[in-house]
Amino acid sequence: MSLMSLQLIKAFTLRHRWKLIITASVGVPFLLLLFFILRPKQPTYVTAIVARGDLRQTVEAVGTVISDRDLKLQFPSSGIVSEVFVKEGDTVHPGQNLAALRSGTFAADIASAQARVMAAAADMQAKQEGARPEDIAITQADVRSKQASLDAARGSLASAEASLKNSQARLLSLQQEATTSLAGSVSNVGSAVSQQLTVLDNAIATAQGVFANNDVTDAVIRSGTSEYEFMNAAFRTEQGVLRTLRVKNTVIDYSSALAVLDQAKAVIFQATITLDQVFSLLSRLPASGSFSESAREAYKTTVAAQRSSTQSALASIDATSKGLRDASASFQTRIATEQGNLTSAQGTKDRALADIASYDAALQMAQAQLQLKLAPTRDTDIRASMANLQQARAGLASAVANYNNTILAAPIDGIVTKVNVKVGEITPVGPAVAMLGTSPYRIEMFVSEIDVPKVHSSQSGSIELDAFRGMHFKLHVSESDSAATDKDGVSKYRVKLDFDFPHAELKVGMTGDAEIDTGFRRSAVHVPLRAILDAPNATKIVRVRAPDGSIEERPVVTGMESADGNVEIIQGLKAGEVVIVLEKK
Repeated sequence: MSLMSLQLIKAFTLRHRWKLIITASVGVPFLLLLFFILRPKQPTYVTAIVARGDLRQTVEAVGTVISDRDLKLQFPSSGIVSEVFVKEGDTVHPGQNLAALRSGTFAADIASAQARVMAAAADMQAKQEGARPEDIAITQADVRSKQASLDAARGSLASAEASLKNSQARLLSLQQEATTSLAGSVSNVGSAVSQQLTVLDNAIATAQGVFANNDVTDAVIRSGTSEYEFMNAAFRTEQGVLRTLRVKNTVIDYSSALAVLDQAKAVIFQATITLDQVFSLLSRLPASGSFSESAREAYKTTVAAQRSSTQSALASIDATSKGLRDASASFQTRIATEQGNLTSAQGTKDRALADIASYDAALQMAQAQLQLKLAPTRDTDIRASMANLQQARAGLASAVANYNNTILAAPIDGIVTKVNVKVGEITPVGPAVAMLGTSPYRIEMFVSEIDVPKVHSSQSGSIELDAFRGMHFKLHVSESDSAATDKDGVSKYRVKLDFDFPHAELKVGMTGDAEIDTGFRRSAVHVPLRAILDAPNATKIVRVRAPDGSIEERPVVTGMESADGNVEIIQGLKAGEVVIVLEKK
């Protein structure tokens, strides 16, 4: 910077000294404040130190005191009460009958099941003893009968094949004779058809020529008729058929000759109809300056002449066809008769083949039955009979069980407190008999579907009843339902626990806070549950803060979750490290 520039700056500063001081006093704090407001905020972390210690996992729920002493007994099946053996206040013992239902049907089922057991036992004994000589003799006779039927069917097949061969030879001879005898007539068909098709082709061409005249076209247009196009289309179709017939006009024998004659007759007949329509159309066209009466008559005469030629061609084709048909009529009758004989012979052969297959299968089955009767009984058959016998015995046991279900018996010692049935009534929906037994108290609790997999038999626990605050009664798990129970609209699972020691001071219905010890880890590395995050690849991660403040996302393997919200770390962390529990922005 030059000396002159420095002098100018100094002079400006001295001249505006107070303005610069005031501006600096206000602007610098404002800029500092603005920088503080606009600078990026740094996140604040809530951290925890990875610890090592004992972890205890529990499942907690409200427990209720229950007792199997208060029993509500009901029949396994419904029915009409036939007998009541007790009354309220009676003392009963295990197995003592309390009431019974009518059991006539179940008794009949027992008798039927016993009969099935006897039949299965007899079948097993028959399998063990094997086939009787009388059964073997009957089966042997059946084999001989099936063999005789098979031999007869084979004889029928040979006869049918001979008849079929003779019929084929006769048919071939007749066809050759017909071909030879009708050769002259057949040879003339091709030229006769070609000649008449030429006549037809000329007639169509002449009619098209009439339509091609300008005066005819002009008269058709003025008349407004659409027949003109239809007739031209018909002529084009007939010309196409003519070309096809000339290409395919191959006469080999009288059958193909008759086919060609029929095709030619059909196309000539259709052309005759078309020429009639052309003649009719010309007759209806009105005369005009360009289409005079004399011209119309001339055109009609031309079309009439062509129509006569096609009718003559049609008569010629008819005559040729009739002559050929008359000449071949006797041969066709004889050939048709022989073809019927051939079909009959083929049917006889087919039936003989079917009979052979049927008799052969029947013979093989009879032989297999004979071999089965001659062979000793297989162990598998005996085992199958034994299985049937066991099944019949199971059916008998089921019938007996159903019969026993009609009897209501006391399961334990106790006193009858209520009898809800009378003789002749249908069993009630609820309990039939109520009794008070002598079994100990228990605790019933309902746990969530998340916690129930942690609960197993014999796990220890405790309960603090509201009626005995400060006292923790020792328990152990004895039962866990496999199906859920609806509790206030939520699916939960019932768990029953037994007291380690008897407590006569308890009452049914008391409640309190119950817990089950479901896991314990000694000296385990653990972190708060909130420090565990889910990674996209279904793994668990923990954010670890290094001493220099940097953050590292580290994958970990977790274990048991404790009751106080800590999670066991099996792999990935060590005690003393700092992990982030919560990030505040």
